Amino acid sequence: LRRAEAPADFRLRLPEIEAPRRPESAPAPEHAPRTVERVIEKVIERERTRRRLPDRRKGYIQKASVGGHKVYIHTGEYEDGELGEIFIDMHKEGAAFRSMMNNFAIAISIGLQYGVPLDEFVDAFVFTRFEPSGRVTGNDSIRSATSILDYVFRELGVSYLDRRELAQVTPEAANLDGMDGAPTDAPQPVPAARFISKGFARGAAPDNLIVAPFGRKEPSPRATPQAQAGPCPECGDLMLTDRNGTPSCGACGAAPKVQS
Repeated sequence: LRRAEAPADFRLRLPEIEAPRRPESAPAPEHAPRTVERVIEKVIERERTRRRLPDRRKGYIQKASVGGHKVYIHTGEYEDGELGEIFIDMHKEGAAFRSMMNNFAIAISIGLQYGVPLDEFVDAFVFTRFEPSGRVTGNDSIRSATSILDYVFRELGVSYLDRRELAQVTPEAANLDGMDGAPTDAPQPVPAARFISKGFARGAAPDNLIVAPFGRKEPSPRATPQAQAGPCPECGDLMLTDRNGTPSCGACGAAPKVQS
């Protein structure tokens, strides 16, 4: 059987359906260039090494009394004179308190040898308040302390850091050579044996060595400008001064010519 084609007149014509139009999308905005900030962190780690003191070291011993309690301060120094250790000993104190002070001094010494500045310790322990406290005798710069630690770090600050604001006695009023008597206007040379340990030097220091006094040189007074009568022709102010033969105005800074 063959299927005959339908005549042209009988073909079904369907209406054409238009496809729905897609809405035109807005043009994509141009993206502004993004600025990427890079944070670079540089960490420098330095291993702390302990700067040990020499086996034979310099230093001094300061004996004083704080509120009736005797205190001995022993210091140890490096070759350059920098403080490296301290020891604190007290007279007729209980075993617990003496052990606490000794171990505290050891902790401070280890901190100094690992590079902790002495300034930090002084600022941390000055003005601490606990007993014993009160009047200080035997020290030429400190007259009172609020505690043992206050006295110890006042002494170290004055001796090693030259922090005179921690002392209650000015250097002019105190006899810095350690001898009793009123200070003289013109300090005399002092034998070096007063400051150099004969045992530490083992006789190497000569006997005729002396320490010459020194001090701050008083600044020479500056020449005072001489004032001249008459107003300044530029601003009219009466502040004309003569500096090295040239008149100048102290108000406006002009250098007018003065008619003779």
